[in-house]
Amino acid sequence: MTPPKRPVPPPRPQVPPAGNSRHAIQAEYKKREQQAQIRTVLLSIIALGGVWIGLQKFGITKKFISSAAPAEQTAKKKRLGSGAVSGDHESEVGYADLFKNPLPATTPGSKGTTASANGTDTAGGSSSGGTASGETHGTVGEVLAANDDDVFGDSILPLAGQDATREITLKKDREFLERAVTEGAWASYRKLMGRSMDAAVATMRLGDGRNRYDEFWKTPMFYQAFLRWQVLGRFSPQDIHDVTHDTRARDMITWVMNTPEKMEEILLTVRPEDDKQKVMVFLKDAWTAKEDVAKKYFNLALATAVVFDKPMTAKNPGGEKDYSAELSIDPLVRYLWYIEKDEKGKMVGPIDRLPARDLVYVVCAPVIQSELDWAVNKMHLSRKNWGDAYGMINYLMERAVKGINPYKEYTFAEILKEGGICGDQSYFCANTARANGIPAMVFAGETDLGGHAWVALKVKDDEWTTSVGRIGGVSKGQTDNPQVGGGITEQEVWQWNDRDHQSAVITLGVFRHLWLTDYYTAQGKKEMAAEVVRLANTVGRSFVETWTKLYGVMEDETGAKDPKSSEVYDAWKKFASDMRREFRENPRMAALAAKAETEHVFPYGSENDAKTAFLRERRRDERNQSEQKDLIAESLKREAEIILKRGSATAKKDIEHLYDPALREYGGSITGFKMIMADYFGYMKDDPEMAKKAVRDIELAFNRVVKSDSGNWFRTKTEAGIVTTIAGYYRQVGEEDRAKLLEKRYEREMAKAERDAL
Repeated sequence: MTPPKRPVPPPRPQVPPAGNSRHAIQAEYKKREQQAQIRTVLLSIIALGGVWIGLQKFGITKKFISSAAPAEQTAKKKRLGSGAVSGDHESEVGYADLFKNPLPATTPGSKGTTASANGTDTAGGSSSGGTASGETHGTVGEVLAANDDDVFGDSILPLAGQDATREITLKKDREFLERAVTEGAWASYRKLMGRSMDAAVATMRLGDGRNRYDEFWKTPMFYQAFLRWQVLGRFSPQDIHDVTHDTRARDMITWVMNTPEKMEEILLTVRPEDDKQKVMVFLKDAWTAKEDVAKKYFNLALATAVVFDKPMTAKNPGGEKDYSAELSIDPLVRYLWYIEKDEKGKMVGPIDRLPARDLVYVVCAPVIQSELDWAVNKMHLSRKNWGDAYGMINYLMERAVKGINPYKEYTFAEILKEGGICGDQSYFCANTARANGIPAMVFAGETDLGGHAWVALKVKDDEWTTSVGRIGGVSKGQTDNPQVGGGITEQEVWQWNDRDHQSAVITLGVFRHLWLTDYYTAQGKKEMAAEVVRLANTVGRSFVETWTKLYGVMEDETGAKDPKSSEVYDAWKKFASDMRREFRENPRMAALAAKAETEHVFPYGSENDAKTAFLRERRRDERNQSEQKDLIAESLKREAEIILKRGSATAKKDIEHLYDPALREYGGSITGFKMIMADYFGYMKDDPEMAKKAVRDIELAFNRVVKSDSGNWFRTKTEAGIVTTIAGYYRQVGEEDRAKLLEKRYEREMAKAERDAL
């Protein structure tokens, strides 16, 4: 039985919309008009389809396709450069072909150019690669590098506000970075970061006082982009592109760019003098060699990279091989050795968490691996007490006096067995510490007993000590900088113990401001850059770097003004005074204050003001750091130079009156006396009569404040060296007999001191 049909309801009457009837009628007409337009478009599409079928039937489409190919290729390039986010390339170059032809090496001149924040080129690195005659050769990165400026077009990534935290922004950020990694478009990517920062800064509220720029650091997307922009300015695009042919290396770059702490570590560690290309290559090698722990030991890899960006050798310890030969140290082998020992729990120092700047003084040990193994297996001291290793080596007087070599081979074991002098003690202590993961340095300098070597150790995470093996009277101890060469003074290491320097938060805050000056400078905003420099100096008064930046700002601001004007004169006088006050307990750090006075203050002030300032400086140095008599000698020389520049007829006499009493007042230090006497005679030697008086003044001062008659071999040898110099001065003024008399007297004293020593 079929179910009954449901009744069909009558059609509903068309009821006009509520409201004004005229508006309802207009809406109805508009709707009908839109429907008619849609029907017209559909009919047109159907008609065009019929025409296309007809053209295909007669073979005419082939002509259109062949002529349209160049236009399509052009369109592809435009799409690649449009800044739109795309998951893969529209390119005819296959993945296997991407890295067949590496980019040509940049010339020395081109390596120093990169894109600035606003898209212009500044120092740092340049885009490279390209094509000729319209041909496509090499990798996708090379092809795109030719039009690198257009890779991301005018794209801007939201870095502040609510848009910066949306998933679509985070996705776009990932895609932009992936594109830079795979296509090598680093110059363009840095410009993208710069444009995005420019846009964000315009919307961000600045605070007041010391916290003025806190929003920059506290806004995650902005700060990440800021660090990326900085890192890409530290390395050239070519440096990074050269390592990204390896997929694992791409993973490293991506990880670094997404890890602010590691970007900060790079910026705090890598110096302008470093070979950035070699640094990047080693980071890649270290990452791929031990990928499972690469993140844990990234700081160790970075330290190794900046130390070994130049060849490093170790002395062959001897044995069956040439004792004097040097062996090359493989940086990757050393890096892996430290990881192996640390993973086995054999390291004393925490090499997995120390900053790279400290680890530089670990990996630089100039010894072969067998020596490192010995130190790890045989030495059992705590980090705090590692200085005891210095005293484990018995002092060998025969080696000091006679210069004998007691070693069959120069190894830690042999030094421990035979003993040695201060150089051997320092070598043993510092390098066994480094082998065990403890940052260490060997200092050398002149004391009142002659040349000496001692050790600095980082005995705690926040404490360096330079007291291991140190004796009194050291004027200026120095150690080699294993990263960039040159020297580091003992006073610089003292400064690292400053509370602000040992605070990671304060240190990072200071350098963030210094990095921000680079951003504003790239924008051409000199006034903003100068403001940030002054704030950095306020936040980091104990950081010499902030004073160096401030000095540059002041030179730029006052360069076009009259140096004699009170505005300029007072500004430089205040700079020098403020810096000396800040470093009153460590005056060697105030070298820029002396430069400011010499170049910008004393030449434009009164002679009496300069004399008073120099005298005050020397008294302050004598009171606060009596050992550092070399600073007093330098102050005397600067004053003498000012006297000469004034061109007075009595200049020579004035200099004599300056130096004669200074020899007696400040000559108690061996280093100070040697410097002062050399400068005094140097100013007088072209005047025969004044030169003779200068030599007699020097000898009299020597007999009064230096000569000790102690019989100590070290002191007697040191005094004999000074006497030899004085005898040379006598010969220069024609008094040969006096020279011979002095030399014979000290020959007898040296012979007696040697007999007593042995």
